[in-house]
Amino acid sequence: WSSDVKLSWTLDHTDQNFLPFLKHTEFQPTVSCPLTLTPSETVVKFGDPVSINCSTSVTDVEGMGWEAPFGGTGFERPPVVTWRVEKLEEWTPSPFCYVTLVDGSQRTVSPVITVYKTPDSVSVSDMGHGSMVEGREYDLKCDVINVAPVQNLTVTWYRGNETVKTDTFNDSTMTPVNASSTLRISTQRDYNGLTFRCEAELHLGPKGPKFPPNKLNESYVLNFVSLTGKSSQIPFPIIWVLLTLLIIILILLVVCCRICQKKRGHYSFFPVKVSNVSNIPLTSVQANGKAKDF
Repeated sequence: WSSDVKLSWTLDHTDQNFLPFLKHTEFQPTVSCPLTLTPSETVVKFGDPVSINCSTSVTDVEGMGWEAPFGGTGFERPPVVTWRVEKLEEWTPSPFCYVTLVDGSQRTVSPVITVYKTPDSVSVSDMGHGSMVEGREYDLKCDVINVAPVQNLTVTWYRGNETVKTDTFNDSTMTPVNASSTLRISTQRDYNGLTFRCEAELHLGPKGPKFPPNKLNESYVLNFVSLTGKSSQIPFPIIWVLLTLLIIILILLVVCCRICQKKRGHYSFFPVKVSNVSNIPLTSVQANGKAKDF
């Protein structure tokens, strides 16, 4: 709203020169907006209460009120009328305050309302690569689930404590959506065992809340197989193979031991007299080591 001034003048002839001067000046100011919102900008979490006051300081007012799909008021007397919602469940609320002057003219003003929702989850995955190998490139993916408004979202990648990538989003959708960011990494030997972290942050301006960083981030520890040296950590599939081989070896050892135990024992030989067979001398060894003939 602004004030306009209309100027008019006449021209007189003096010494053969036309010199303009102000013979008559007429001011016709327009009335500025007589409404004040408190606050004029607000940031509200979806489902939370909200209230905004609309006031006027002029006296030539017949009435004022709020027009809105919910929380609207009737035609009330000045100087203050309040728009109030106990549970804001609309992503694009559009209330406006109006005032009707005694001359029949009307003025309106609308607040700036941002409705937000923090993500349900933030997760990092290796996109199904499985075991990584040194010297190759892979993509890590950060998924931010159910966040609004996404145009206020920033996703930042960290390698250790170093910032390596920042993504923003141009989607103007005000309702919750899923967002994702990818980071291409090279499996250098120095990176083995290093932590990569994805952090999601809603920038809601000076009127908005500040969120603890540890509530909206997820980490991924990089481990890969070195082709020229040892890995700092054995990949998970290799651990299962080693455990399986160890179990098979233990089973074979147990079976062999059982077979050996069955073959062990004490054996005694006794002479048997058989007709028409020549006597064959037998000798037994006693426990004391002495031989005894039969």
